[in-house]
Amino acid sequence: MAIDDVTIGNGTDHRTGFATAVSKFCAQASGITVKSQGYLSMATELFLNGGNDPSVYGLLGYVYFEIHNKQSADHTVDSASCVQFLGTLSATGGECYGTEHHDTKGGTYQVGNEAVSYHALPNTVPPQQDAINKLLYDDVLDAQSVNKGAGPPLDPWPLDSLNSVLPVACHSHNDYDHDVPLFGALSAGCVGIEADVWLVDGDVSIGHVLPTIGRTLGLQYVNPLKAIIDHNGGSVYKAKPTQSVVLLVDFKTSDTGTLDAVVKSIDPLRQAGYLSRLENGVFVEKAITVVASGSAPFDRISTGDGVPDRDVFYDAHVDDLSGEDYNSQNSVYASADFQDAVGDPSSASLSQDEINTITEQVAGAHERGLIVRYYNLPGDYVWEPLEGLGVDRLNDDDPSDTARLPRLQ
Repeated sequence: MAIDDVTIGNGTDHRTGFATAVSKFCAQASGITVKSQGYLSMATELFLNGGNDPSVYGLLGYVYFEIHNKQSADHTVDSASCVQFLGTLSATGGECYGTEHHDTKGGTYQVGNEAVSYHALPNTVPPQQDAINKLLYDDVLDAQSVNKGAGPPLDPWPLDSLNSVLPVACHSHNDYDHDVPLFGALSAGCVGIEADVWLVDGDVSIGHVLPTIGRTLGLQYVNPLKAIIDHNGGSVYKAKPTQSVVLLVDFKTSDTGTLDAVVKSIDPLRQAGYLSRLENGVFVEKAITVVASGSAPFDRISTGDGVPDRDVFYDAHVDDLSGEDYNSQNSVYASADFQDAVGDPSSASLSQDEINTITEQVAGAHERGLIVRYYNLPGDYVWEPLEGLGVDRLNDDDPSDTARLPRLQ
């Protein structure tokens, strides 16, 4: 955990550090009496840097605070003492202190002869209890288990934890395989989220090589996104309400029923008025823009066959834009495998030929009003060069890496 508040995004954003989180908890706990053998707990948001440089790596997560009174007498929390005890866990040179990046792994401070324990431990997920920025009496915090099956990734969803997150030009590639699907991408601020789907019994289930039966697009993505947008009054990112987020649905089955199942699956977002759509020939942007990729049928999407509300768009081929009539009425993204479309870099920097190829492809896509993305990148070291050449979305496989990217203002 970063100790001090952190400036990220090349100076465009900031995150809460351990010291601020300690002050928040101790202020709320001050004056509370913890009975003998009792507990006082709370979780609060902070920046988890995983032992790396917090200015360029990390993700919004939680610290779990707990006071455990093991003595026979009551223990009344004093704010100053609370800050002192927990502050010891981040003291320079202490057992919990990280010398390289001025961070802390957290731990436990024992008061007296282990009569009262003050705990502070990091966690990537919120607690099961309703204890985010709220005191929990006489109970310990239990971390949620991430659900990669038939249900939302997190339940309950921490609806207010991401209120201050600003969006970033990152695309969460194969998001369903990440440690905490959807939540990790939104914690990073990504404006593109990808899910691979297979047609299974009239619905679309998620998976890369094979589908996970019961893990549907609706349960894992559509329903949580609708709940978030409902809570935020119409947007995914409360800090930037005008930002649309692309839900890229990569079709792994070419059966005609796949598109029909996707159209049905996103209906809760449609009924709420949250889907971008084509209206009288004009693209109308909303909170969620659904883009179909992989084996999705361009002909049906471009004509609206089976998409009566015209709220599913295509992922065009940025390296072959002349192959179809791709435009902003039928497509949103223009993507390609980087190594197929550009080449496999022989060094840590792009060659002039590679730069020329990217420049030409980006220009062609932008002329058509499309958003450019490359996947299968040689590494995230090409993010900044790609951004400089006009690439709009940076393919991301580790949301913590996006901490160095500028926020979208």
